Parts: sequence; C-alpha cells; structure tokens
Amino acid sequence: MNPLTLYQEALDTVSTATLKGDFAAYSAMIDFPYLLCTRTENFLVSQPEDLLSTFSNLSGALADYGVTDYIRLAHEADYARLDRIDGWHTTHILVGDQRIIAPWAARQSVVRRDGIWRFSEAHYPFLADTLPLTSRDFLTALRSGPPPLPGMAAQPAAKVR
Repeated sequence: MNPLTLYQEALDTVSTATLKGDFAAYSAMIDFPYLLCTRTENFLVSQPEDLLSTFSNLSGALADYGVTDYIRLAHEADYARLDRIDGWHTTHILVGDQRIIAPWAARQSVVRRDGIWRFSEAHYPFLADTLPLTSRDFLTALRSGPPPLPGMAAQPAAKVR
C-alpha cells in the first residue's frame, strides 16, 4: 500500500482522537516504547500513562480555544523497512475557517505491529526539555522557527520516562 496514504491515515486517527479527547483511541495508536523528541530533548516513553498528561494538555488546549479542526497533512512518507514508514507533515489548527497559530512541520515514524500502523517516533519543533508538554509548548511551537526537514538536526540522547 502507498506509504503516504498509510501515514496520513495514522495521522488522521490520532488527530481525531486528540480533538475528541479520547486517550484510549490515541494511545492505541502508539507503539511503546515511544521516542518523543523536541528541539531540545528526547524522551523514551515506556507506557501509555506517561503520555496522558501531555495528551490531556494538548486536547484541553484545543478545547479551550474552541478548535474545530486539528489537521495534520502528510507531505512525504516512505518505507524505511517493510514494517516502518518515515514521514513528515504540517499541523494546522483552526477555529472555523481561521487559523489560531501558524502551521508547523513535524516528522514521525509509524511501525506495523499486530497488523496496525502505530507511531513509534515523533520529532516536534517545540522548545521543551521536560514532560509533560504543556499548552504553552504547543502554542509557542513556531516562535522558535521551523525545524529542518526531513532529517532534522541531531538530537540529544533520550531520557527514559
């Protein structure tokens, strides 16, 4: 199947779960351990509970701002292996037809486990060196400038959570 289509479908599933505040659907799409990278730190997240606060902060911020559309559009994706797709996308956050923040680019990887494509790695442009990520981390994403794509700069070693 087309890797761009698979990557976009995974993005859509997670975006819908995030907008609805459905942590069970969100965490079902994550392959643990999960590597979550910001511009300043890497985190190796070992279990779903370690992502709950970050998820709640993002989902809550979207609800607080009245977000109607949380859209992540895939631009490129390709097989790194038969069971891994690496891709990048832009995130668009809208209230009706108005953006509330400029779009930003991110890079993620999905792996096929038990017949499902799940996210195993994410690289976000946030300046954050602790978890959980906060609504401030999300809303200031672009103030630091977009990250280099598609490979992005080398990151520090991962902190285990």
